[in-house]
Amino acid sequence: MKKPIQRVRENTWEFLRDAMITPTGFREYDARWKYPDDINLAGITALGLGLGTQMRRRGIEPVIAVGNDYRDYSLSIKNALMLGLMQAGIHVKDIGPALSPMAYFAQFHLDAPAVAMVTASHNPNGWTGVKMGFERPLTHGPDEMDELRDIVLGGHGLTHEGGRYEFVDGVKEAYLDDLVGDFKMTRPLKVVCATGNGTASAFAPELFERIGVEVVPSHNELDYTFPHYNP
Repeated sequence: MKKPIQRVRENTWEFLRDAMITPTGFREYDARWKYPDDINLAGITALGLGLGTQMRRRGIEPVIAVGNDYRDYSLSIKNALMLGLMQAGIHVKDIGPALSPMAYFAQFHLDAPAVAMVTASHNPNGWTGVKMGFERPLTHGPDEMDELRDIVLGGHGLTHEGGRYEFVDGVKEAYLDDLVGDFKMTRPLKVVCATGNGTASAFAPELFERIGVEVVPSHNELDYTFPHYNP
């Protein structure tokens, strides 16, 4: 693995070929960049290779659950990340679009020791990032993020045989079933459910309805342009 470079101009041969990663994107508990200003798809692949290498260094079983938030570019980011993970010999279990808690749930539901969730969290469109972990139920802290940064920026990612891809359907339904359980409201309750057209739109209204809450919908239609406000 070559060392990523910090800056490549868009619409160039190098931008499509070489990994570009701005070091400041590695934070204490996750990674986050402006895309494509501070990281390109090749850089995301380098991140995946680095994360897979970190798993192997630590003796983690090479299986990871991977999800993505609801943004128009998040699938491309996830695909690039999964490519790097598979280059490192990791068995990738793709759970599709997800909330971060659903991705953490998938670690237990699918018996996957590691997780990587492509999300920019509360940041507006134009941002991307990855939350990751491999010590259930913990995610990366400062020590793990420092190690990952050094692997990726130092070009120390190592390829390994055995990588494979598996799409796992039904995790969203299993997650909602687990949340609902046998709970039912004991008194009437009306809730305004405002999800800002983001990922939670695919979860919150159904969850409230299933536990017996009267839902007043507000911007519950999925729309990754976020036309009303940033969710």
